[in-house]
Amino acid sequence: MLAPMPTASPQPRDLPLERADLPAELSIYFADHCRRGVFFNPWQTTAKPGAADLLRWHASSNPWAEAKRHKHEAEVLAEAMDARTALPAAGRVTWLGHASILVQIDDLTVLIDPIFGKIGGLLPRAAAAPVSVAELPPIDAVLISHGHYDHLDAASLRALSKRFGPDLLFATPLGLSRSLPRRCRRRVELDWWQSIELGDASIHLVPAQHWHKRTPLDTNRALWGGWVIRGGGSAPRSVYHSGDTGYFGGFAAIGHVFPHVDLAVLPIGAWEPRWFMQTQHMNPDDTVRALQDLGASSLLAMHWGTFDLTDEPLDEGPRALRTALKEHSVAPERAHVLAHGGSVALLSTGDAASA
Repeated sequence: MLAPMPTASPQPRDLPLERADLPAELSIYFADHCRRGVFFNPWQTTAKPGAADLLRWHASSNPWAEAKRHKHEAEVLAEAMDARTALPAAGRVTWLGHASILVQIDDLTVLIDPIFGKIGGLLPRAAAAPVSVAELPPIDAVLISHGHYDHLDAASLRALSKRFGPDLLFATPLGLSRSLPRRCRRRVELDWWQSIELGDASIHLVPAQHWHKRTPLDTNRALWGGWVIRGGGSAPRSVYHSGDTGYFGGFAAIGHVFPHVDLAVLPIGAWEPRWFMQTQHMNPDDTVRALQDLGASSLLAMHWGTFDLTDEPLDEGPRALRTALKEHSVAPERAHVLAHGGSVALLSTGDAASA
């Protein structure tokens, strides 16, 4: 018996941007970023760390070594989906660990960068996944920010496709859909500043300062980015997920195109050592600056506490974030640092509650 054909995928469209209306200092974030099939950050002059830098990092001593001997006991929320459903269905966002985010705005539910087990089947979790694929609510689309193994997890994507069937939509940046498992059949690729519509809602790919590598031969052969999800209506609720990124002027460009973002999902982990990570991963001080550049109402901390990837302790991110909020005179209630499986409600612009 032949497998059913998936529903046709929505077609990407360019945002109706008038270049003449863009502030001159933001124009670089709308520039060409692919040459002969290789993608690049047109604003970035610093090359990403290479193999020699990676060897130097792993050969050097870790100044956080003593602190990391005290194992972080991550909090995992019991009955995470029950806590989520207690919040208004018009807008709620759940952190599933690392960069995995479940977003519901009105009738649209999307899952971003899902990973429910080990990275690549090898690197274990420091915190258990708060929900299984079987416990998820119905999903309309899965969004992948980039191809690194802690964001595009093939086993998790296969499990999602098996659970939700051939009509589950997988949205990726340009060139990345070829890295999806074969059974993920309904696919769409977007360039920066392109969008798709799902019902009354829209999903937009925006720039990030990062890079791609999944195999020894495909460096930057696929694009990377962040996602903006907007509901319908005259005053739509909106969520921004940065993916992996260094701090860059593109946050101001995203805030210019998408003013009044209700919740920015931003990383607070995997930043040390700075000489190696700075161009590709933000530290918490960068994250607070990004929040301000975006003009977002509040932030949800991600990319911490789940996988031990870099030098700093797994629980250092929340401590450093509290310090950064104070130093930048940002009210602490604008930042949500949740247990694994915790949720935050999008009540209205500037007003949120967490569970």
